[in-house]
Amino acid sequence: MVAQLLDALPDALLAIGEERVTLANQAAARMLGRESSELVGERLEALLAPGEPARLSLTGRQLREGWELPATFRLRFLHAAGVEIHADVRFGWRDSAEGRQLLLSARDVTETRRAELLTSKLADLSARASTLMDRDDLLQASEPIFVALGWQVGLVEVRGDRSIVQRLVAASEDAVGNYGKHLLGREVPLERFPLVAHVARSGEPLFLDNVPAELFGPVRDAAVLSENMARARLTRSAWAPVWRGSRVDHVLSVIGAGLTRHDFVAIQLFAAQLSAASQLGELRAELVRNTRLAAVGEMSAVLAHEVRNPLGVIFNAVGGLRRVVTGAGEDTQALLDIVGEEAERLQRLVSDLLDFARPHDPQLYPVPLARVVDDALDAARQDPSFAERRPKLLVEVPGSLPEALTDAVLLRRAVVNVLVNAFQHVPVGGEVRVEARLATEGWLRLRIANDGPPVRPEIATRLFEPFVTARATGTGLGLAVVRRIVEELRGRVQLDDGTPVAFSIWLPIALEERLSKP
Repeated sequence: MVAQLLDALPDALLAIGEERVTLANQAAARMLGRESSELVGERLEALLAPGEPARLSLTGRQLREGWELPATFRLRFLHAAGVEIHADVRFGWRDSAEGRQLLLSARDVTETRRAELLTSKLADLSARASTLMDRDDLLQASEPIFVALGWQVGLVEVRGDRSIVQRLVAASEDAVGNYGKHLLGREVPLERFPLVAHVARSGEPLFLDNVPAELFGPVRDAAVLSENMARARLTRSAWAPVWRGSRVDHVLSVIGAGLTRHDFVAIQLFAAQLSAASQLGELRAELVRNTRLAAVGEMSAVLAHEVRNPLGVIFNAVGGLRRVVTGAGEDTQALLDIVGEEAERLQRLVSDLLDFARPHDPQLYPVPLARVVDDALDAARQDPSFAERRPKLLVEVPGSLPEALTDAVLLRRAVVNVLVNAFQHVPVGGEVRVEARLATEGWLRLRIANDGPPVRPEIATRLFEPFVTARATGTGLGLAVVRRIVEELRGRVQLDDGTPVAFSIWLPIALEERLSKP
């Protein structure tokens, strides 16, 4: 009866007398990979990892002398296969006919120990990587850790209803990893990765005990992938969100045969480190951008003032020459027209430079967005590009929208610049759509789209920087001014993904003073 009770215990139990095992339950047999009958009579020293017998002997002596020791003691055992087993051990004594014996109650924490080491390595990597300022560098530095564990690690970017596999970490001979590499850089519907979609939309991490049983849709149909996963016995996976502000923009996936729920905690920690690295990189980039813009602003102000006076002289000279050469030949008039046009172009550049460099002092108050858009449309229609392209205007800005907390004058200037930009890029007779709606709680979204050609990728990433333009005759300052104004209005502006070409401006609703970013 006593033996049955001992075998029912979840923890390993060993009784030690004269340095040998006198009793072992079934949990001890499972932990050490031997039969209970084989353990009885075995020397304790043979069951422990090198160096542990001396530690245990010292602890036993301290117990006999009445020392107060911690409730548990970490001890390393040797499995029959030669693998070290980490266990939390509790000590006790029992008196028997053979004399006083040491009782060891041991709980296998090998998986916990590995997770602790993984967490320690990742935390140490993050602490030492003070120069690793972006997500990719952190992943690169952590790759040897995951490869040594035999895990496959993927980082999938989420863009609305699309996804892109940005990174895949796996050993060079790993069949599953090699199969997945054909997805790198490809944009595919998010629905093809249901687990990624679930984590991205819920923001909750996910742990699966049996990946092959969860395969469905396109993955189940991918026979090669399914066979390789079954062959490699990759039955467990973990999925964790990587945040950017208030939304999930990447999902970290980890697949491995030995993955445990203890490892799952470490993986969530690493996903949080990736989020922090991304945010830190963005903050540093923003600091560099602001420093550069400040320098450009200073230079622009000086340059504009220096150029303005000579321009005035040129305009006066051209006017005087036109009066002097009245009746002159067509060539003379044509040359004067060229000088006048180029001087006007320089004048626009000076105005844009001053607009970009001039510090603004927004006066925020409730403003109907429809009124600002109407005023901006009236002004933008005066630009020559509107008469040249004759675009079809579709305006959907409901008057029922909540008022924006903004500066009407500055916002009008920003919207005019975006509208003129749309007029300049839309094909003749094309469509320009202006629409506004209630976005996330507390924010309005104004969207201005045109069906012109898509922005080249090398331009798209730098479109709001000064002097970056897709037009040969553009100054490259219009959108830089827009960004500066909108950010001073506590909003955000961006070039939307996909087609048509569209810019979105987020503005706070005038319900309360809000300083958070959308």
